[in-house]
Amino acid sequence: MDVETEVGREPVSPFAYADVPNPEYLETEGAVRYLMVSGKQDDGLWGPVGTIWLSKDDLRGGFLVNPWALWEGSEIVRGYRSALERGWTHPQIFSYWNGEVWPRGYIVDDARETETLMLLHELVAAL
Repeated sequence: MDVETEVGREPVSPFAYADVPNPEYLETEGAVRYLMVSGKQDDGLWGPVGTIWLSKDDLRGGFLVNPWALWEGSEIVRGYRSALERGWTHPQIFSYWNGEVWPRGYIVDDARETETLMLLHELVAAL
């Protein structure tokens, strides 16, 4: 599940936690940078909530939600969308999460890279 520019989203029920990413979009997006976000998952255990990603050209970005953290991940998606609506850019949101000190609630790993957004999506789904 993901939030990004309107291009990559498939319409879903208004009652869904977050939009399902379009598989074709996932396959066409090349290398991305990402931040793994860990926190309390839906079952109460600690683990990956999802990843904030940013395209290499800084024009696209979003949050891929871990299937075990739909509730918490959807809250991050809502915050991401709200930031975009208030004029923040994808790089600004990525930078904020990368530089923020999280005393409780979340842990954000150092930025990493992967060859495609699809590989990142598969990693998030497998964690």
